[in-house]
Amino acid sequence: MKYTSEHTFYQSSSLTFTPRKRRYTANLLFVEDGVVFVRLGKADIPVHSGQGFWLPFECLHALTITPNTRVHQLAISPRVTQKLPTQVGHVEVSPLLVASLCALLTSGYQPSSSAQARRLQAVALDQVSLMTPSQTLDRQTQSLADCVTRAQTGQPPANAEQHYQLQALTQLTMEDLHEYFIVRQLRAALKSGQTLTKAATNIGIAHAQAESLYARYTDTFEV
Repeated sequence: MKYTSEHTFYQSSSLTFTPRKRRYTANLLFVEDGVVFVRLGKADIPVHSGQGFWLPFECLHALTITPNTRVHQLAISPRVTQKLPTQVGHVEVSPLLVASLCALLTSGYQPSSSAQARRLQAVALDQVSLMTPSQTLDRQTQSLADCVTRAQTGQPPANAEQHYQLQALTQLTMEDLHEYFIVRQLRAALKSGQTLTKAATNIGIAHAQAESLYARYTDTFEV
């Protein structure tokens, strides 16, 4: 990383997975619209529209970015002198920080190496240094997290309220979530060198379903 921070904006019609690894940078995620699942250990922590999430230096994680989600990432170099949060978790993203991240997408702050962009990222970095991450989920996010756990095993929502919260927060259904996690498993199996037939058998789906998923999520599998 040439500078002390780097802003990246993700928006794709495809389902996107990032590799699970330790990153030497610290990272702030801000979901402008949609939902991202941060994989920490065996848990997939939801970060939905309007929420921020902090990942400190050397944090082992992976991201599942659902289709059409708009998410900002501010990667911060270990060279920074500001004291940054050391705990992982959801964070309150101030209006000033949101405005700074969104402004970095406008033509006036391009390219990212411009002096204007560097000044704006300095403002964002100052805002990050004031954050206090929390691992306690609010009621809505906990409901969404419960849906994620159930979707991974093909279970329906626990109740009508959970179903409503899922659709209200993400515009997704349990069927969507379940399919995304199957695609993730299938993709991981294929990347490990397994054939489509063997991968389908190992994750417990029919070969025809695996072929259908591969055809419908071609971009995701090829990345």
